[in-house]
Amino acid sequence: MSFEEKSIWVSLISTVCIFGYYFINVLSLGSMPLEQANIAAVQLLFQAVVTTVVVEIILHTVIAICNPSDAQQPSDERDKLYKMRANSVGYSVLILGIILTLGHILLSSFFPESKGQNAVATFPLLSANILFFSFIISEVARYSSQVFFYRKGA
Repeated sequence: MSFEEKSIWVSLISTVCIFGYYFINVLSLGSMPLEQANIAAVQLLFQAVVTTVVVEIILHTVIAICNPSDAQQPSDERDKLYKMRANSVGYSVLILGIILTLGHILLSSFFPESKGQNAVATFPLLSANILFFSFIISEVARYSSQVFFYRKGA
């Protein structure tokens, strides 16, 4: 595997693990009082972002130390093509997530009585977390697409 592919694997696995943990915990905040849920959500987000930065730095450094000559080589045309195609996939997933979030916001404003039946639906940061989830899923789709293109060789 090239340095680029190893780097993508590191980003894919760390994103899935760290933000998977984040979203599982955010889902459990629906049963908490709103003020506590907001504070907990912000703390969870801060922890996830800091953990991601630290993990990515450490693991990419380890990969670069293990094979320094490969890490110093610039991206070739194949790497650029795979990145461009994967960006297109990730962008499409992100747009879909944004459309779904806007639909949720509009439905909530047209049918406010539907919020009362589900405690999670009243969570104030719900729309922000849906958007954030869309972003994370688009990143996972982008990384996964790049891995697919490297493995397939297309």
